[in-house]
Amino acid sequence: MSNARRCDLHTHTTHSDGTLTPTELVELARARGISCLAVTDHDTLSGIEEAQDAGNRLGLEVISGIEISVMFEPGTLHILGYFVDRNSAKIRECLAQLQEARSRRNPRIVERLRADGLDISLHEVEAESGGGQIGRPHFAQVMVKKGYVKDADEAFQKYLARGASAYVDKRTLASRAAIQMIEESGGIAVLAHPKQLQLDSDPKRFEDEIRRLVSEGLKGIEVYSSCQSKKEAARYRKTAVELNLLMTGGSDFHGAVRPAVQLGWMGDGVTIPYETVDQMKHIILERKLR
Repeated sequence: MSNARRCDLHTHTTHSDGTLTPTELVELARARGISCLAVTDHDTLSGIEEAQDAGNRLGLEVISGIEISVMFEPGTLHILGYFVDRNSAKIRECLAQLQEARSRRNPRIVERLRADGLDISLHEVEAESGGGQIGRPHFAQVMVKKGYVKDADEAFQKYLARGASAYVDKRTLASRAAIQMIEESGGIAVLAHPKQLQLDSDPKRFEDEIRRLVSEGLKGIEVYSSCQSKKEAARYRKTAVELNLLMTGGSDFHGAVRPAVQLGWMGDGVTIPYETVDQMKHIILERKLR
């Protein structure tokens, strides 16, 4: 019976770079027939309490989650943490440092955009974030509103993506440190959207990287994501089976900033059963009993 419960294990709110508040996200999940939702904002747990309060009111389970950026080339490597204790001193201290680094980066992005001839102020970007943590999508939204680009994709391609004129790197953790932080806070570490590693053309290095992450404590792979094709998902599923890893999935929903991505959608016909969440809870229980 529990396997019929639908899950979306990768979502964002206004506390990072999403456009729905935690309450609005939970309400939408309930309307979409999702019964278990992981809120995984970038580098912050500040939206979890509100989301869980809303979930309790609506009868929807909300998992305390997070998404951490990790140092990596040539693509991007993000680690999802599930069931992390938002009151853990370890994670609170580390996240405070990451958020401080983000705040130092934002004025530098504004400077580079202005050098490119775009009249954008930090105040405008702060207003776009609604008082939450500022991310590159907020810069993109201001650029769209002011007519400098037609959409967020163009903003990233021209100005905000790695290697573009206004890109400024933010402080990131080593993968081992990120995974350790998640585990020491009671959580489970899972690789987000493996496609974004940009290693599909190098299968050996992909396998080597996954094995390295597993040796550091990684417990799963996000096999299903809105950004990954069926062919890619099949490849990631094969790796997960070979390495005995959890197979998770999430829409990577951000709201209006990525309107093509719908909450609960991670590929045609794909449903993440509650069994996946049960497996996570089992791993955590076994860890506590050791």
